[in-house]
Amino acid sequence: MDEVDKKFKDFINLLEERTIHPIDNTDIKESCTATLLLLFAAVDSLSKITCSDKEFALYKENRGSNSLRFTGFLDKFMCNKYAIYKDPIYSLRNDMVHTGINTKVILTKSQHLEKHLQFVDEYLWINTNQFLDDFKKTIEKIKNNIDEQGKIYQNAKKRLKGINIIEVDEQNETPRPSPGPNDSFY
Repeated sequence: MDEVDKKFKDFINLLEERTIHPIDNTDIKESCTATLLLLFAAVDSLSKITCSDKEFALYKENRGSNSLRFTGFLDKFMCNKYAIYKDPIYSLRNDMVHTGINTKVILTKSQHLEKHLQFVDEYLWINTNQFLDDFKKTIEKIKNNIDEQGKIYQNAKKRLKGINIIEVDEQNETPRPSPGPNDSFY
């Protein structure tokens, strides 16, 4: 396994440990807001290694590419309905990340999935359990692309190269300080 493969696996493992596993294994899943906040953070992170070189350059220059990256991720990697509703989902992301308040979308965690990503009475419905399941499938697709050394692998190779991921001491379960990245990913 080369350095990029290891960094990518460490990156994905950390992302899953800090977002997917807490949602699946704690009471976080009971809160639609908390679930989406973690999922939106994960989409933001993954969009940095999956976006085009042009979008990444805009991000590095701090020129408003968050929208391009986030909606591009929904468009390219999540199912068709996410592509259709990428703009309202991004608007929801902004509302929730910046204010913690959702005013434009109806959130549900019910097992009735038929309204997921549909407008009902002028409001977009999002089922957070379905969003989580769809995101897990997307992560698997991205892992497969990395294994096949496809386009995402090429992006990850360039973008994760100088990143130092903080590791956790398995015996003490405490984070070890990172010397800091040569080039900031975030």
